[in-house]
Amino acid sequence: MRAKFLRRAQDAINDEDLQRALDQNAERRGLGRSTAFASLDDADNICVRAHRIRSSAIECLPGLIEDFRQNLKSNGWHVHFSSTAAEACAHISRIALEYRAEIIVKSKSMVTEEIGLNQALQRAGMTPVETDLGEFIVQLRDEPPGHIITPAIHLLREEIAETFVEHLGIDFTTDVSRLNRAARGALREHFLKAGIGISGVNFGVAEQGAICLVTNEGNGRMVTTLPNVHIAVMGIERLVRSLEDLGVMLQLLPRSATGQILSSYVSFICSPRRAGDQDGPSERHIILVDNGRSALRQSRLHQALMCIRCGACLNVCPVYREVGGHSYESVYPGPIGSVISPGMLGLEKYGHLAKASTLCGACREVCPVDIDLPGLLLRARDDYTRQVKQPLIVSLGMKFFRWVNNSPWRYAFAIKTAAVFTRSFPASEGWVSNLPGPLHTWTHYRDFPPFQVRPFRERFERNNGCESTPIGEAFSVPHEPRPTVANPPQDRITRFRIALEDVDGEFRRCKSNGIAVEIRHLLEEKDEILFDPVLSQRYPELKASLEEAGLIVHSPGMSDGDNRSEALARLDEASAGVTLCLGAIAESGTVIVGQDAENAALTSLLPATHIALVPADRFYESLPEWINEHGETTLAGQQSITLITGPSRTADIEMTLTIGVHGPGRLIVMLVD
Repeated sequence: MRAKFLRRAQDAINDEDLQRALDQNAERRGLGRSTAFASLDDADNICVRAHRIRSSAIECLPGLIEDFRQNLKSNGWHVHFSSTAAEACAHISRIALEYRAEIIVKSKSMVTEEIGLNQALQRAGMTPVETDLGEFIVQLRDEPPGHIITPAIHLLREEIAETFVEHLGIDFTTDVSRLNRAARGALREHFLKAGIGISGVNFGVAEQGAICLVTNEGNGRMVTTLPNVHIAVMGIERLVRSLEDLGVMLQLLPRSATGQILSSYVSFICSPRRAGDQDGPSERHIILVDNGRSALRQSRLHQALMCIRCGACLNVCPVYREVGGHSYESVYPGPIGSVISPGMLGLEKYGHLAKASTLCGACREVCPVDIDLPGLLLRARDDYTRQVKQPLIVSLGMKFFRWVNNSPWRYAFAIKTAAVFTRSFPASEGWVSNLPGPLHTWTHYRDFPPFQVRPFRERFERNNGCESTPIGEAFSVPHEPRPTVANPPQDRITRFRIALEDVDGEFRRCKSNGIAVEIRHLLEEKDEILFDPVLSQRYPELKASLEEAGLIVHSPGMSDGDNRSEALARLDEASAGVTLCLGAIAESGTVIVGQDAENAALTSLLPATHIALVPADRFYESLPEWINEHGETTLAGQQSITLITGPSRTADIEMTLTIGVHGPGRLIVMLVD
């Protein structure tokens, strides 16, 4: 396996297009992360809190799982526990076969990649369709994802264009917005007709019996809202105890993963559709997947289970940045994958990946929950060399190395011998460029520094404890100051407007009796709009005023007797949706929308334009403030709640930001005085 990894790594290094794509990802992700964290007050302490939250969750995992299962069942979920990948796939296939599902829409999920769900569904005669843009692209190409956040990171737009020409029948174009529209058009029919939707889970909240899903494109909301059955697939370690703990994690995950203060859509899903609800699936199932996690929890690599899958360690890892994700031949690449893969999926198959690291520590520096990745990599290496038979030359070499270093005089003799030895070989600017025998593996890729005739200790003692060259001058590196943001305005509404416009949203302010006029200015006569029932209660004359202005107003709800796909197709023709929000968050420019008897998720999801009305008395400073003041009570009365931050977006093609994917391409927030 190690030899295969080296061959794949060499191929990746020689691939100029891949190198360009990897460099582009690392640079943009790094800058975005730095800027996003600069906007977070007391980031270091929040990361310390996050570490404690995740560490406590892993320590108390069996009890949390049981609380989570019981609360899920109380909320109407069907709960299935799977010890293995095969068992998880069997549960999902059985549910799909029971409902005679032919096409199944999926949002991005690393756990479903891990268990091989797509292949299992295909063997059962069903067609799984990946709906995340990056996952959709690699599925068309029959490739695994190259990154846990950006699946198509390894592809340039020309390659994606050729794929779309072959599979979607479009004309060749490298315009990213046109490629995005082609994918949207190809997937829309699947969304409207699929009977089953499958999603991953970013976090499960034990006390509430709810799941949290963090996405940008809108496909996650589509697969958890439109089909009649929703199946969530979750690794058992992805638990937090409370909404308060979740609030801490949500301050870090988007910033670390994509450089956003908050992702476009953060959904808290509590229950299936209840009596009287406007929309939503009639059944929700959750598959709790172990697949080696319990064993990993009992091992000395247990800290790896704290990972929140932000992908930041991949973006800074010098090895991943050169060889890409496919070289690892594991669902989980990069530093975290080099620990999780051998610890959870098999030491013999993946143990060699722990050696694919320079141990530079960059991965730990960017980890938002402070996982000691260098330490875990060393432990994984130790486990691998102890438990898996190594090549004879490696075993003998390491025994000799240990024998030399266990004796001061042997060590000193070896250093002096090596100094003479390395100076007998050809050098380039003082560096050895070609070592003999097995040592040639090192100099095949990089030069080797010759050993000093006088070791550091001798030089240090001879200079009375001082090096002749000041250490600060010899080893100083340029310091790039951390990005800072200007002092934000104190007024919450002003802060909200600035944050909203930063994420491509639009802001309006009007009196309650002027809402119809504002909406009429935004839309064309005869436009069809979706209009939540709660608006008629709050603003009794608004619907009639809009109809008098020539707009066609529809209720977004679907009755149980409707043919679901036909009803969705009718609602999908609306050009705009108008919602009354539960509140707004100033820090991130976020609006909070509910899903219950008076509010439909479809209103803010299907149309190209989402008009969100926010009463002036419902503004909160930050996400933790809203969670602490109203989150638990609000969640208890809703099927789900979604935090919406700007229009839907993606950067899955060459890290090029594109607005408007599966969700609305335009978000207009009206502050109603």
